[in-house]
Amino acid sequence: MESIANGIRTDYSGSCRHYLLIVAPFEIVEKTMSRLPKLVEFFNACLSERGASVAFAAVQVAAWYTPATLFRLIGASKSQVRMAAAWGLGLIGDEMHLRPLGHMLRDDIRGVRLAADEARRSILFRTQSPWHRRTAEEVEDFLASSEMEKASSLADQLVEETELRSDAYLLRAWVRVCNVQWDAAIEDCKKTLTIDPFCYRACVALGQCFWHQNRNAAARECFYESMRLYPDFEPAHVALRMLYGSNSVV
Repeated sequence: MESIANGIRTDYSGSCRHYLLIVAPFEIVEKTMSRLPKLVEFFNACLSERGASVAFAAVQVAAWYTPATLFRLIGASKSQVRMAAAWGLGLIGDEMHLRPLGHMLRDDIRGVRLAADEARRSILFRTQSPWHRRTAEEVEDFLASSEMEKASSLADQLVEETELRSDAYLLRAWVRVCNVQWDAAIEDCKKTLTIDPFCYRACVALGQCFWHQNRNAAARECFYESMRLYPDFEPAHVALRMLYGSNSVV
């Protein structure tokens, strides 16, 4: 036997389910349809707790959502949901989500853009192997101490061993920029953008290479492309102002 009353259906097992579209009062339907996903609650809690554990947040999100569900939520109409979905993908997504998150870098809401950018960086960092992470840090240390030969050799090894990762090519591009190897750096920037078309940092690096080669029109287009991909990246704006300030844009 089963009975229906006040929007609640009780079957023989004693479980209760809402059948709001059938018999529930309108105000219950309205309240349910406007309710934000649990994900937004997790996201806001993480923001409010400065010392919140990323690992705990990832476990919490994974217990309620799959990456596929989060992927669907990045297209939500509510900006809070898009922001939280990007954050969630940063915690449990993988490299296949870099491109959809890249599209979000141009969202109308700045908070969504920032969340997408952070999520992309989180995925790239989280999917690095321990060796990759350690080697990248060593390259950066060699750059900081101006040990360019060691930085260059280790960056070459990183690219060879990491199977076409955009972050490896971008790091080697910066090493080559520091070594004034403009043509080689340009090739690495282009390779980075082939792997990850939303890598706005590679656009700026490419523009700087062109600028040093006095290819100012090409440099300008690279800086504009970086701003098109991600309007909030200040170095692209600074580079463009400096380029125009040189009065040499042709």
